[in-house]
Amino acid sequence: MTLNLDMSFYSVICELGNCFYTPETDVSDMRLSRIIEDLQTGQLEKVQAVLEFNPAEGWCNNITGEVLSAAFPETRENEEEAAEDWSDYQTERLTARMAGVPVRVAA
Repeated sequence: MTLNLDMSFYSVICELGNCFYTPETDVSDMRLSRIIEDLQTGQLEKVQAVLEFNPAEGWCNNITGEVLSAAFPETRENEEEAAEDWSDYQTERLTARMAGVPVRVAA
């Protein structure tokens, strides 16, 4: 079995009491459609962030707003309103190199 790291993976950060955690997820379930489905069915609660990342390319994006809009389109009555916890910088992309992390990919 081979693992392809040159693709987009998705991870969720949730809140539980006074701490943040990432729900345990199989690699095969780290896809956008599964996260949207889990949000709609209530499997994920108190979501604080949804991250899209590609380990091979060394980048990560905060796509919380886009995912919540896709999961709950009926709640988007006023697009000009910003959610309280959303980052003002969610469209900026921070690569590992920019953060000072060496990128090493095994061939």
